[in-house]
Amino acid sequence: MNRFADWGWPVLSVLLAFAWLYTVIQCRRKSATADSAKVPAFPQRADAEDLLKAIYTLDVTGGCVSIRDVAQAVSLPEALVREELKGLRTFGWLKFGSADSLCLTEEGQWHANDLIRAHRLWEAYLVDRQGLALEAVHAEADVREHTTTPEELERMDRELDYPAWDPHGHMIPARSGRLTSSATRSLLEEATPGRVLRVVALDDTSEALLAQLVALGLYPGATVEVLEREVAMLRVRVDANVMPLAAAAARHIAVVPVPALPLPLEELPVGSRAQAVEISGSGSHQRRMLDMGFVPGAEIYVVRKAPLGDPTEYRVKETSIALRREDAHSVLVEEISRG
Repeated sequence: MNRFADWGWPVLSVLLAFAWLYTVIQCRRKSATADSAKVPAFPQRADAEDLLKAIYTLDVTGGCVSIRDVAQAVSLPEALVREELKGLRTFGWLKFGSADSLCLTEEGQWHANDLIRAHRLWEAYLVDRQGLALEAVHAEADVREHTTTPEELERMDRELDYPAWDPHGHMIPARSGRLTSSATRSLLEEATPGRVLRVVALDDTSEALLAQLVALGLYPGATVEVLEREVAMLRVRVDANVMPLAAAAARHIAVVPVPALPLPLEELPVGSRAQAVEISGSGSHQRRMLDMGFVPGAEIYVVRKAPLGDPTEYRVKETSIALRREDAHSVLVEEISRG
């Protein structure tokens, strides 16, 4: 016992100290590994995803875009954009065309579409279910889109009953679909005195401008009558209110004409041309029609009818599409010319 007391306890103490130190080191290594996997990589990926969306919205047809156009779209120096593009290539989202152009891979296109879908669904959810102001949801959705799982996204979409538009009037792409390009024009472009127009969408990138437009009653669905036009100012009537509107602000409002007598597309004879002004029906139906190109503002040509009158072939955005009568009935149009 005396010999053990002389050397046993000190040795045992040293062994226990080594065991404790080893355990602490291992725990810290595991914690550091987990933290490095979760924290530092996220901001880099989020930045890359924001750049990916900007590229995708420049050309939703899947073609190539110039690096200069990308730099202008994100308001960054071209040299910095070239450096950030390396991250997209690392993720497998990007391939370079010529020295001054780039193309998204198929994976990059799908991922960009999913991000835009998540962003716009979050905007719809935040307004509809959480009561956030229209001008406040863009920034919040910008954060949440990067962390939403596919399962959460499908649950939110189902809960909202598959909306076709976000609260700002931008189209929500379908799952595994492609973003449909808009065919609308700005209020400034359409501002001929005497015209009556319907607001379709608002630019949501400037919270201050968006808040001002909403305060004036200029939100999606509002009717605007153009009374006068000057170089830098419009005078418009919104509902019963007559007000001045800066031309710079009118550039950020997308509109379509309000026809005196809107017609269902199915009623037009072969050879007629028309402009789509509204799509009715459920959210899922509206999405399907938008995916085919029947978006507000799109020009439609009636090609021919089947021998029994159904379906009818239409040409929209250089594509021929056959629609059955019940689907064509949901597309309200302004007739341009009769066949």
